[in-house]
Amino acid sequence: MRFSGVLGVAAVGGILLIGAGPAIASGDVVDVGGTPLCVVVDADGTAYIGDYSSGGGVSILPAGASKPSRTLTTGYGAAGMALSADGTLYVEGWDFAKRQEQLGVIPKGSPGVTRTIALTPGAHLIAAAPDGTVFVPNPDLGTVSVIEPGADAPDREIVVGGNPREVAVAKDGTAYVTNQNDGTVSEIPAGASRVSRTIDVSSTPGRTSDPHGIAVGPEGTVYVTNITANDVAVIKPGGAAVAYRVAVPGGPKEVAVGSDGAVYVLYMANGLSVIRPGGTSVSLGLPAGQDPGHLALEPDGSLLITNTTAKSVTIFSSQVLHAFQPPRSTAQAVQPQGENPGPKAQAPSDNAGAGFWSSIPAVLGAVVAAVLIGATVLLLTARRSDRLRAREVLASSLARAERPEELRVLSDQEQS
Repeated sequence: MRFSGVLGVAAVGGILLIGAGPAIASGDVVDVGGTPLCVVVDADGTAYIGDYSSGGGVSILPAGASKPSRTLTTGYGAAGMALSADGTLYVEGWDFAKRQEQLGVIPKGSPGVTRTIALTPGAHLIAAAPDGTVFVPNPDLGTVSVIEPGADAPDREIVVGGNPREVAVAKDGTAYVTNQNDGTVSEIPAGASRVSRTIDVSSTPGRTSDPHGIAVGPEGTVYVTNITANDVAVIKPGGAAVAYRVAVPGGPKEVAVGSDGAVYVLYMANGLSVIRPGGTSVSLGLPAGQDPGHLALEPDGSLLITNTTAKSVTIFSSQVLHAFQPPRSTAQAVQPQGENPGPKAQAPSDNAGAGFWSSIPAVLGAVVAAVLIGATVLLLTARRSDRLRAREVLASSLARAERPEELRVLSDQEQS
């Protein structure tokens, strides 16, 4: 199919989606100023949005609010943030005045950073375990610093893989680290001083797919975004290998998992893909703002996305995120033989006939979604240099990060 033909299919699909109702609803946009990059949400739905610009600071956005209520002071740009169970906020970044990479500690209720912990240069996105232990990946060193609750310095350094980018911590305290240069994930048990095992997550053996974002589901399933392979690798609880993959075009970068098991993938081509619980294909696509940074889930199922260039956050309600979800399909998933992650089919309800006409918009939306996904795949096929271009974008982003005077950072990839 010619490129113009693909665009025609996508255009028709877009028109049909308009008639499908809530499936194309946009999110609410809240202006926060600065360079919003990282975001975390506490148990009551309050969002903390880190400003990566030189002045730094963290904007507090209460649940349902249309603007931030106040700003916590940091004195440096927020490159990474984590929130412990007791409400303590940790903010990582480079302090230009001190010429020091550091971790700032903001106890719940404090107006700003009360103490700092010195880190090695090049520290990146951080994560906190349920007990308050903080994990800090060090891309330049291939290690992860572990800071125990209340400590003033890292307790230990754990060797992981080449260019560790992100960390996700399971409920039991196990930490999982993406190693972008190696195409692997390192597993660190709670309290351990070394990696227990390394899992290859790249789609091509011996060649990295640039794993970046990582998240752990409520039942322990691990999800890893592979930027240049355009997929999400799924590792089941206790697994030592990838169980299956979900195709996500556009350079999937960040991932989050809801309490119901739904997976949300933020990709570099300014969009959000939704994978229903246990699904093996994308069930919904939504537009994100230009240069999306990170994402976080609210307790009510809403999703926040930072828009670094637009100085704002986009909020998608739970209703929008679950507007329509067509049946699971294995067409876009690569699974081991005999693997069947989907649940058993449900029996139809007694009043299925009565609800037929009311379900037409959702069915139409599902059909059109499939058309759009197919058009996207064809478009990516037509552009055979897609993977190369993704690598070039990634390399360009990392190159810009080597010039600290350029404070405009479009994504966390630019903070190596």
